[in-house]
Amino acid sequence: HQVLRDPHTSVRRFESSADTPEHMQVLRNRGEERTPSILGLDPPDHTRLRKLVQRTFTPRSIARMRERTTTIVDELLDNLSTRSRKGDDEIDLIADYAFVIPFAVIHAMLGLPTADVERVRSWSHALTQTLEPYLTPEQVDAAVDGGTHMEAYLRDAIAWKRREPAEDLLTDLVQVEEEGDRMDEEELLAMTSLLFVAGHETTVNLIGNGTHALLRHPDQLAQVRDDESVDETLADELLRYDSPVQTSGRRMMHDVEIGGVEVPSGEMVLTALGSANRDPRFWGDTAAQLDVTRADANRHMSFGSGVHHCLGAALARMEGEIAVTRLVRRFPDLALAAEPTYNARIILRGREAMPVALGQPA
Repeated sequence: HQVLRDPHTSVRRFESSADTPEHMQVLRNRGEERTPSILGLDPPDHTRLRKLVQRTFTPRSIARMRERTTTIVDELLDNLSTRSRKGDDEIDLIADYAFVIPFAVIHAMLGLPTADVERVRSWSHALTQTLEPYLTPEQVDAAVDGGTHMEAYLRDAIAWKRREPAEDLLTDLVQVEEEGDRMDEEELLAMTSLLFVAGHETTVNLIGNGTHALLRHPDQLAQVRDDESVDETLADELLRYDSPVQTSGRRMMHDVEIGGVEVPSGEMVLTALGSANRDPRFWGDTAAQLDVTRADANRHMSFGSGVHHCLGAALARMEGEIAVTRLVRRFPDLALAAEPTYNARIILRGREAMPVALGQPA
């Protein structure tokens, strides 16, 4: 909390081995050089944009998406149930379930055509790699290509919503106004792209990491499967137990002491969110245990803290709750078919693949 809430810090990008000319092109495509997204802005620029965007992420808009999210999840589970009844009950939970849901939700929330989902998802997946501090040449190439296509697609989508406004998030972003102030075209582009880049695979990890945690703790899995009273706190405990986002960096803009260590101005500090979520000095003797009834689970650090606390936190909680609870209740005999593999990322840590046996649907 000390680092993330310190007003004398900066989230402006720090130099790394990834900052090649090719990678800077990636940043331009992601909207972080010419027009930074809200993720890479400090106050007062961050404050201005956040005020505008907060007006669109309302409880009403999240409630509006809850029914749609449930429909998306149930349709996917229906398809998996059909497969299972035909004897094809082994799937990759990441590719076949967790990866599908958040993107479909974001796409629907923005009011974009369902026919475009697959190609936009491939561009977004390539761009998400740029959130990591190190990129391979192949990842740079894929991100440059994905960013070029994504920018052209979103410019057309924004123009479409200007011509034909609808009851969706992209129209809200186009029209939102605060004391006469609106986002310009480049800010809209950066914000919309960020919704895909930052809002997709983080939730994939919540669903994948969370389901894996439950499968490793049969008593907790049984409680979720049989007791709907845990639904309200479940997503937060899964976020705490195995954070989808492991680190968040800040550049110190003044000399400061952190945990007894003197940190000079200009130095970069990486906060270990996953470690904070298991710190026994805060969580006590049960810090390393999964407890789906944990009353204060929502005090985790997985959404960050301070002015950059995740704008989409309520949406992520809702998606995670629906995706995990409906999965384990539809397939009460769900089990690992093999040990999962990890994605080898530093920041967005999650499962790359997780083979599971569905069993017969309830």
